[in-house]
Amino acid sequence: MKIAVAQLNSSDDINQNLMQMSAMIQGAAAEKPDIIFFPENSLFFRLKQDEKVQPVRLTGPEIIQLQLLSNKTNVAIHFTSAIEDDETVFNASVLIRPGQDAEIVYKKMHLFDIALHGQKPIRESDSFKHGSAPNIFELGGLKFGSSICYDVRFAELYSRYAREQVDVILVPAAFLVKTGQAHWEVLLRARAIESQCYIVASAQAGVHRSRQHSQTRETYGHSMVVDPWGHIVQNLTEGVGIFYYEISKAEIEKVRQQIPMHQHRRNLF
Repeated sequence: MKIAVAQLNSSDDINQNLMQMSAMIQGAAAEKPDIIFFPENSLFFRLKQDEKVQPVRLTGPEIIQLQLLSNKTNVAIHFTSAIEDDETVFNASVLIRPGQDAEIVYKKMHLFDIALHGQKPIRESDSFKHGSAPNIFELGGLKFGSSICYDVRFAELYSRYAREQVDVILVPAAFLVKTGQAHWEVLLRARAIESQCYIVASAQAGVHRSRQHSQTRETYGHSMVVDPWGHIVQNLTEGVGIFYYEISKAEIEKVRQQIPMHQHRRNLF
């Protein structure tokens, strides 16, 4: 499967973000990827903590526009943003397959409620409801395990996907610079090694600026694909951009044959 991984610099302007995504999808079409992966906060990035989150609905015009692009380019689209579902707002991932209706494939289970030293607290749970379960979806003969950003710190979620022998785990993210420098790469590589699968991590990058106020946010970037052996096989450190990679089922099987962790795994809880 040929994938495209997009790195964005989203803002709190949904229309501007949609334009950025649409341009990247149309530009990627010439490379004929099967799917393009966008990061967390793709359509709306809250830049001010007390700002109200602006969710979109699966039946809304933004999703319809992306669906039309998917149909036109024959490229599936996976993105993560604030999504309203049954009058509740989730930080959720959406999959749009060509010729099919958009579907929510995962709702973020671990919400980012933290207070880094010297910085203002961030509380996702003030605006979003927790998702209740992991989720696996299939596309092009591959099994994809879903997660979002802060989830990457919770190994039990990825152990579940390892037991299910998924081929790819997705980690769309908007990591802060401080935590990204310390933890982003090491966590992603660990998740690939312990699950013996690919990790696809599309990220937000750079300084995010609002048209409504002067407050900004900065994210770490460093979108990457990690192979089942734990090697970073493709990445983009800074700026808005896109890269392509061919996911190999044979490479997954090769690693699992060398170290048959699935045969050795014990269910401890």
